[in-house]
This record gives sequence, structure tokens and C-alpha cells, in this order.
Amino acid sequence: MVKWLGVAGLMFSTLTASPLVLSDPVRINGGEFEPPVLLDKERLSIEINSFMLDATPVTNQLFLDFVNSHPKWQRDNIAALFHDGNYLKHWPKKDAYPNGQADHPVTYVSWFAAREYCAAQGGRLPSLNEWEYASVQYRQQQNISDDDYARNLFAWYSQPKSDEQTVDINATELSHMYDRVNEWVEDYQLLLTNGDDVDLLSGSCGDGARFLSSFTKANYATFFRYQSRSDYAPQSSTSTMGFRCAYDIHSDNGDQL
Repeated sequence: MVKWLGVAGLMFSTLTASPLVLSDPVRINGGEFEPPVLLDKERLSIEINSFMLDATPVTNQLFLDFVNSHPKWQRDNIAALFHDGNYLKHWPKKDAYPNGQADHPVTYVSWFAAREYCAAQGGRLPSLNEWEYASVQYRQQQNISDDDYARNLFAWYSQPKSDEQTVDINATELSHMYDRVNEWVEDYQLLLTNGDDVDLLSGSCGDGARFLSSFTKANYATFFRYQSRSDYAPQSSTSTMGFRCAYDIHSDNGDQL
């Protein structure tokens, strides 16, 4: 069983502002997924429902539109419970991002703020399994080999450049899954379970590698991403963490597909 170590009991109101997404989200068709990191060793595969996912990370301009519409999430107004003091620290003013960075991924955003932004768009943060499932499709879409994926991911983590690169706001397919920012997911901090044994996804990469489904370069690189997310608190606001939103797909009778 996978358990989430979040902030329990907090309720968030659903906001009803008009969506601020510039391009249409991408449909991710559901299917069976074999996670590269076995969070539950008794469950080697899971079924993912179809969902929609933003083609790119949320940009500074989109997040500015959000905080202007919801002033309580502006830098000067956000409740102390929801950030670590670094929230939007790179913006010169509470209602202005750095010049020339409209289409850069927004960073220095806490999990709380990312979650509320997505709610305002009628969406949510993707689950970890949804994000990783989509990332596999992205690799197939881009014809990225396992070796190239691992090499590129480790290169980004050794020298991230999220503040220096734009995203394609008109993208019609998944873009920038690995080369812009690490991304918040709903259940970013997880417990690994194996029967009665419980372990937090932390510690050394070598120690945690025992949870890999197979010992490949690609799986090890993915585990590194799992672990780097789990090191954060929900209040964390850093220069390398951004996010994109997911959206449920419902049938005509209201059932989730």
C-alpha cells in the first residue's frame, strides 16, 4: 500500500475563475503501468485512468494572472503556513515577474500554491503515478532512448537552468518533461511499504535503489527524481520546482474514464 505523508486535514475551497491555460491540455490515454520504483512490492503494475495533462509547465505569466485574480496568493499576502519564506522571491514585485520571462516556467512556488492554482483551472496536481506514466509516453513520443533519458536527466540535475529557458506555450503535445523544472505532484512524498516494513523515500540513492523494479540506468534516474521530490516539504519554494496541472475526464454519465 502507498501512503502519502502530507498535511492532513487541510481543506481547500474550489475556485471558479476562468481557466488561464493558453494551449489545450494533452489527453493521456489510460492503461497498465509498471512503475520503475516499486512503492509497494506486492503490486508490480497499476491501472491508470485516462486524464488530461498540461502540455508544458505553468509559466510566470499564467501564474501572475492567477495571483492577480486571487490576491491572497500574492507574495505579500500568502499565509505563512503555505510557504517557507522564498515564495516568488525572484519576482521584483508582488505583481510582476522578471523582464522577458513571461514564458519561463514559474518557480519558487510551494506545493500549496501549485495545488490551488490547478484548482482554479478546474484541475488538480497529477498524481506521481500519472506524471510518471505520462513521462513514459513523452519518451516514446520524442524517441528518447533509456540511455539518453538517464544522461539528460542527470545532466539537468547537476546544472538546472529553469530560470534561463522558455517553454512553448502553444505546444500541442507533451513538452519539457525533463529539461526545465522538477514538478510538484499531488502525492510527492511517499512511504514505501513491503508487508509490515515501512520506509520513507529518503536516504542515499544506493540504499533506496533496492526499490527499483529493475536495475537500469533509466530506472535509477527516475528514482533520483522520486527521491529529490520527497526531500521537500509542502511549504518548499525553490528555483528548480515548478508544476503542471492534470484534469479528470468524465463520461456523459459523470463517471471518470
